[in-house]
Amino acid sequence: MKPSLLLWSTLLVSQFALSQIKPELPREYINTTYHLPGGKTWAAHSDMDFRTALQKSAPGDVIVLDAGTVYSGNFNFPAKTYSPPRTADRNQWIYIISSQMAELPAPGTRVDPNHDAAHMPKIVTPNATSALIMKEGSKYLRLAGIEMYSASTVGCQPENTPPRNCSAYQLVYAEGRWNTAPDKLPDYLTVDRCYLHGSPTQDVREGVLGNAAHLAVIDSYISDIHQSTFDSQAVAAYASPGPIKIVNNYLSATTEDVLFGGAGGKDNPYQPADIEIRNNHFYKPLAWLKVGLTLPPKPQWIVKNNLEFKSGRRVIVENNVFENNWRSGQDGTSIVLTVRTGQSGDLAVVDDILFQNNVIKNVPSGFSTLANDYSCGSGFPKCTNKGESKRVKITNNAIYFMDPAAPGGSRNNLALLAYALSDYEFSHNSTIPAVDAHGKAVTCWASIFFNVPPKMPWPPTEGSITNNIWILDNALCRQPTGAYGAQGSAGLTKYMGDPPPLGNRLNGNVFFVPPGDKPQTWPQGNMTTQEPIKFTDDMRMVSPVWTKTTSGKQAGFQGN
Repeated sequence: MKPSLLLWSTLLVSQFALSQIKPELPREYINTTYHLPGGKTWAAHSDMDFRTALQKSAPGDVIVLDAGTVYSGNFNFPAKTYSPPRTADRNQWIYIISSQMAELPAPGTRVDPNHDAAHMPKIVTPNATSALIMKEGSKYLRLAGIEMYSASTVGCQPENTPPRNCSAYQLVYAEGRWNTAPDKLPDYLTVDRCYLHGSPTQDVREGVLGNAAHLAVIDSYISDIHQSTFDSQAVAAYASPGPIKIVNNYLSATTEDVLFGGAGGKDNPYQPADIEIRNNHFYKPLAWLKVGLTLPPKPQWIVKNNLEFKSGRRVIVENNVFENNWRSGQDGTSIVLTVRTGQSGDLAVVDDILFQNNVIKNVPSGFSTLANDYSCGSGFPKCTNKGESKRVKITNNAIYFMDPAAPGGSRNNLALLAYALSDYEFSHNSTIPAVDAHGKAVTCWASIFFNVPPKMPWPPTEGSITNNIWILDNALCRQPTGAYGAQGSAGLTKYMGDPPPLGNRLNGNVFFVPPGDKPQTWPQGNMTTQEPIKFTDDMRMVSPVWTKTTSGKQAGFQGN
């Protein structure tokens, strides 16, 4: 007896569900419940009081800084004696808090500098050294309700009006390094409802350089992070095993708003893992989009990406807004998933990434990938393992493109898929065309584009150039293609046909065919339309209606 049509459809959906990419989620999540310890309270009214409290406080103590008071210097949080060793319970922690915590937002609410900075004490570095340093071997430090910034005079260029390039390194620095032994690595650092920033005249390389285990940055506002043409980040970590929690923050830096990996060299033993990134606003101010500031000639700062992984595994990136990026130091891609073992260590991978329910706005392109570090073994960087990037699922995201003809513009695409890439899924994503200066929708350069190494013989003699790539239920601004231009089932079989059949992994999509393009023949289940795709204000596709998808839902972004 043959199965009914309904049963057959159910079996097909089940088949797809079982075949799709399933990244491993973080194994550990950090509990950041605010719970004041019950030990001694240190009232620090001056720089000296603060230094004394940092040195002499014991686990379970609270250091209270006066709101509005400036504490100038480079303040070290040393290792403490924990006897007997215990887990991170309430009385292991030392809290450094504002005297006006009652005037600040409750836990779980992001601070707003316009309203909240007046109720914060100010920790200010007068030089290039970090404002607050969590020393090797130190543990259980929570900063709550603190403003931190730089007043450095290092590197200033007084011939400019006003002076610029006055430089500091980090505001908060957990000082683990690639050669720090695991038992000496800083452990348990939480930055909670803090305001960390540079200024148009004060360069700060990182807001938080979190080379620590159990790093959390929550409900905070980190802005104006830049340092000449060096890479600068609101939050970065390269000598951390994780877990890491970055939740409900405003994050703004010139090069990468957030970066994992990228330093330590080939012998770096640390691999950032178990990373939770939710409900943040990644943002680059359009005031930076100026000639001489981030645009050539002679830019003061450079812009690269919103979020970059050069090393990382078991990551969830969910319910964030990534807003504004442009061509400057690189081509303007918002999200970069590029393993770099030469920079991050021979153990580096970019594996097990779940990127879902996010909105990416006003960027030239969405995602860039690498299957491995192609520069490894070619001299510098000196690595012996090329690494990998696998089990990455990019699902239910909306991307608004930037006009490629505008200043800082570049070609629009959802994703560049690298040669030899394996085990990636793109599902239920929408690409929303840029609008030009005349209010007309701009045709994107590509939707999903398969890269091929230069001078590679084409077509490949065996198999395809990628393995186990899934493109399901998307609303795409153009038909997928690659470096050799082939489209349709025949071309995509060369790019992503392994394992066959192609129709299992290329299904349920709507492809817009702009004037001048030819509608291609695709596996059954995909739709081409020569009418522009229409979206609601909340970025859901309303026309055409296409529910012949692997999920049974309308193609494209489903909202968050």
